[in-house]
Amino acid sequence: MPLDQTAQNRPSFRRRIADATLLSLYDYWLAKAGPGVAMARDDLDPAQIPRLLRNLILADVGDGGRAIRYRVVGTDIAAAHGLDYTGMTVEELTSGDTLDFTRRLYGRVVADRVPVYSEGRFQWFEKEYRWTKRLHLPVSRQGGAVDMVLAGQIFEIDQSKSVEQVVPASLEELAADRDTLSSRRG
Repeated sequence: MPLDQTAQNRPSFRRRIADATLLSLYDYWLAKAGPGVAMARDDLDPAQIPRLLRNLILADVGDGGRAIRYRVVGTDIAAAHGLDYTGMTVEELTSGDTLDFTRRLYGRVVADRVPVYSEGRFQWFEKEYRWTKRLHLPVSRQGGAVDMVLAGQIFEIDQSKSVEQVVPASLEELAADRDTLSSRRG
């Protein structure tokens, strides 16, 4: 059974992700997260996902997702922004509506402990607009609260007529995707 089809037509968060790179990241995270909702930081092994690294962000989060510090920023993401913002806080990177949106996005991942997929327009300073697809995934250092977020982000030609969206996973979707993944491995 393909990973985007679940038994008995159960809902699948995987079906909502509209990019092959982000699907690969989700499958990796899902396998590592196991029965828990957040992936353990110690289970994140860059050597296992070398082709994804250029599209990844690893961020420390606190204060319910409002405090964000970027630990790792992939090369494709740095190129789109025009700088490598590794080590910077979200306030050093952006402000206004974009800051508010970013905090809400990370806050949802932290509070609900679920992946969030989003799409929307992106413009960095005086560059052209692009369409971006993002997948934010909960990570925990100690197996408890979500204190890190692993994000994948890709950029495409601007699709102004597309609808911007933010879609959190439901626990039912995650359970169905886990069942499908384990049946494929078993």
